[in-house]
This record gives sequence, structure tokens and C-alpha cells, in this order.
Amino acid sequence: MVNKKQNQGATATLERRAESRIKAGHPVLLISPNALPMEACVLDISSRGVRLRVPEAVPAGTAIRVEGPELMLFGSIPHCELNRGAYEVGLKLSQPLKMLGELRKLYAALLTESEP
Repeated sequence: MVNKKQNQGATATLERRAESRIKAGHPVLLISPNALPMEACVLDISSRGVRLRVPEAVPAGTAIRVEGPELMLFGSIPHCELNRGAYEVGLKLSQPLKMLGELRKLYAALLTESEP
């Protein structure tokens, strides 16, 4: 019985995400109150958050606006980690995307932004 509980605990820590993410890879502008706008790349997105790649560290707790053509998201940074010469930041959205349809529309908008 003890082993079963230990295994359940180990399994729960392997995957922290409660929902799937859509891979993206599109450029956006990251804007924070006390810094210059920074180019960023959306790595993936879910209804509650976005993972971005940025050239400079962004302190945890920073309020952020992410902008692109036909796109504006608001949230805060829960974490920032150095990864292969750049930083990966999580953005916890202040207004979750309520339906999968909204997420698909956002993804479609990101795709059209990157087309020549």
C-alpha cells in the first residue's frame, strides 16, 4: 500500500500540466512596464499560459503584455530559466482562453503573422 502511494506521487510530479499545449514558434513583442519592448518567440500555448523564448531574463512576478498583429495577451511571469543561450519564460494568462476554439483562432492568427 505504501509503495502504491509513493508511485502515485512520483507520477504526479512528472507532468505538471493539466492541459495540452499547441506548439507555435512565432514572433511577438513582449512588453513590460519598466523595460523596453523585447522581441520574443511563442514556443507553445495553452488556454491558461504561454511559453516564450526571449534574449534577456525577465524577473518572476513581472506583469507582461504580449503583442502581435491581431493578438494581445496579458499575464505575469511565474518563472524564467536560461536554456541554450536564451531564456524561456512562462506567461500565466490573466484571462484564460475559455474555449479550444479561441485557442485555435489564436494559433491561426499566429500562423498568418509569420507568412510573407
